[in-house]
Amino acid sequence: MIITQKEFNLIKEKEEGQKFTLKVDFGLKEVQGIRQKDKAILVGAYSIDLKDKVKENFCYQIEKEGLTPIVFFSENTNRFYKLVPTGDWPTIALGSVPMHKLSSPKEDSYNKIRLLKPYGVVLDTCMGLGYTAILASKKAKKVITFERDNTVFAIAQINPASKELFSASNIEIRRKDINLAIGKLKKDHFDCIIHDPPTFKLSPELYSVAFYGQLLRVLKPGEKMFHYTPLYKIKQGYDFPSKVKNKLKEAGFKIITYSEEAGGFLCRK
Repeated sequence: MIITQKEFNLIKEKEEGQKFTLKVDFGLKEVQGIRQKDKAILVGAYSIDLKDKVKENFCYQIEKEGLTPIVFFSENTNRFYKLVPTGDWPTIALGSVPMHKLSSPKEDSYNKIRLLKPYGVVLDTCMGLGYTAILASKKAKKVITFERDNTVFAIAQINPASKELFSASNIEIRRKDINLAIGKLKKDHFDCIIHDPPTFKLSPELYSVAFYGQLLRVLKPGEKMFHYTPLYKIKQGYDFPSKVKNKLKEAGFKIITYSEEAGGFLCRK
């Protein structure tokens, strides 16, 4: 079970001895609890110390020993990772950079899927928390998604909003680097592609003409790809979307439209 400062404060508002129902796991689950003097007991077994300091922008896993913040440090990448609460689905922050719009990762993910309208066999290049893969799987025959980062994968396994990623029968997770693995994928194989990479600073190779050429190769003729395009260095006046557009054209894609709502390009082979 996972709670945030919001649920923690709701518990603290209860009177001693009061029984209550609490929504946990970002509203996806309800549990019963009872407020005691300086603690609360959830589902008769999990104790929460109400003297703990619970921070606003953190998610906490409820364990037998108490609350544990969902924060990791990877020696492989030399980065901190944190599951960050929002108004709906949580997001991951790599260092200080969130992977979704904090206003609504749910709506952010839906906007991308509404634009692409995935069907058939879908390639999802960068799994992350799996929201686009989950939404695509509702309409697609099969979704193949790649994730190279072990810490991101571990957080997805913890995250209740990612549950369908591991239970949907038509989602296949490949624990590989898409930049290295794409050369082995079949030509003209995918009906749609979702390319939602990390920021350019974290994964510049996923914004290269060479990689775009591989995406073009594995996409069926006439079919579509959505490419999320972060506004890299926008405050310094750098027009990153234009740079991406030019590279996509150089690789052979036909640009259909740029969507501000979805935050990226819809391209066609």
